[in-house]
Amino acid sequence: MCAVIRGRNGQDYTVTLCYLTTRAFDPAMYKFIGIAILASCSALAGCKVQLSSPTGGSIATVSGNYSCAANANCPPIDVNDIFFDETFIAKPAAGYEFTGWKKRQRGLCGGSTKNCRLFTSGFAGNDDLLGFLARPNEVFYLEPVFARIASGSGDARRCYNTTLVTVNTTVVASYRSTDAGGAVVPFEYDQVITGGASFEGKSALKATTNTRAIGAAPSTSRSEAYFQPQTSQFRVLEYGVEVESFTPEASESRVVFAPQQLERYDLSAGQSFEQRYTVNLRTRVRGFTLDDSNTVDRRTTFVGIESVSVPAGQFQACRFQTRETGSAGTALSEEWFGVGNGMLLKSTADGDTTVLLGASINGASI
Repeated sequence: MCAVIRGRNGQDYTVTLCYLTTRAFDPAMYKFIGIAILASCSALAGCKVQLSSPTGGSIATVSGNYSCAANANCPPIDVNDIFFDETFIAKPAAGYEFTGWKKRQRGLCGGSTKNCRLFTSGFAGNDDLLGFLARPNEVFYLEPVFARIASGSGDARRCYNTTLVTVNTTVVASYRSTDAGGAVVPFEYDQVITGGASFEGKSALKATTNTRAIGAAPSTSRSEAYFQPQTSQFRVLEYGVEVESFTPEASESRVVFAPQQLERYDLSAGQSFEQRYTVNLRTRVRGFTLDDSNTVDRRTTFVGIESVSVPAGQFQACRFQTRETGSAGTALSEEWFGVGNGMLLKSTADGDTTVLLGASINGASI
């Protein structure tokens, strides 16, 4: 289940929640599925594993039996017995890093950042599995994803706008989100910052946001995000968010970051920081209460300051790359915040892109 949760400064927690709920899987079960797929190759017709390596790295196996060079579609590997057992390793080239195995139809180990072990042992005599295997010439795919290691220049403190974390500040903004399939969802929100709040026993400021979305996924919601700025350090502690969704279906959600989620702007280009926290989610919908919890390892890198063009105009922006690893695997995202104004100008995550259409802070257009 996904809930549209608008946090402080338009930061959208929807991706995080969907990542926790709709795409979550038990790693052990995922491993079993991978084994079962390969077990389906043990029929006489066998099956094939197609290796592909993009620019930025190559594939090898621990045994040394197989390899695939960068920027190549390599000869498929025939798997035709129950003795296949290979561990595949993604090897990034200089200047690149491995970000996970590609998610795709018939893809193996999709989303995992670990070595990919594929084996067919242990299924001899299992009529159910062997019966599934009888389809000839099945092809499955294994492809790593590599990303260029961040490099650039600038100081992220230029994108920390103290006004956005000050009591009585009002923000009005509109955005357009386009998903990987091309569906478009324009949305707008108005937000006000108030003081004197508390969340989970912690003193906090509160950002109250009313969001209205139209297009492919119309919805209305109201959220209250709790946070504590550390202005002298150019940091913000995010404690959690409470959301009431009105349409298309009434629901209530509460997200708690334990102990907190940290946002840092005291970074020079190329610098990263890491954190671990637990995301506790409680959702009430249709008379049911659903609880979920996920521990996240998060690495954020400040790439540098660069020019970015969005419908709202052309801006100098601080670009951040974030990698989150939890029970569902690894999620990658990028965000661009405006120099001077601190507004979220653009974000990308899992094939979705969001861009700023227009915004004002305390009545003044950015």
